[in-house]
Amino acid sequence: MTGDALAAGFEALITGVTVYKDRVPATPSFPYVFVVTNFPTVSERAVTRSVQARVLRSRTQIVGLTASSVRIVAQKLADALEGERPEVPGWVLGAIESVTNEQPLLPDEDVTINGQHPLYQPFDWVLTGSPTP
Repeated sequence: MTGDALAAGFEALITGVTVYKDRVPATPSFPYVFVVTNFPTVSERAVTRSVQARVLRSRTQIVGLTASSVRIVAQKLADALEGERPEVPGWVLGAIESVTNEQPLLPDEDVTINGQHPLYQPFDWVLTGSPTP
């Protein structure tokens, strides 16, 4: 449940936009945010080797039919996540931080909708926390 609880806490902060988790339907509603998270990995151990902290990494991809729609949703996403601390029972969590990935806004050449390629931009995030004793 550790991974599910932390992922759910992270994902719950993304509001006001269409969000798809784990997979996108065949006919999505544009623009949208696609969210995928890892299982939280150990980032710190005590001298006794017990887990002191874990880090959840998430990739969000914003997909839209225009560059403007992607940028608008990107701003909403950044406002919703950057610096926020989700509340997850059994955890003391730090603030969510964006991770620079320097990937530009790109067309998805594999998809064509009404004669155009949707545009997408990935954003990476980290959330570090410690289980409460």
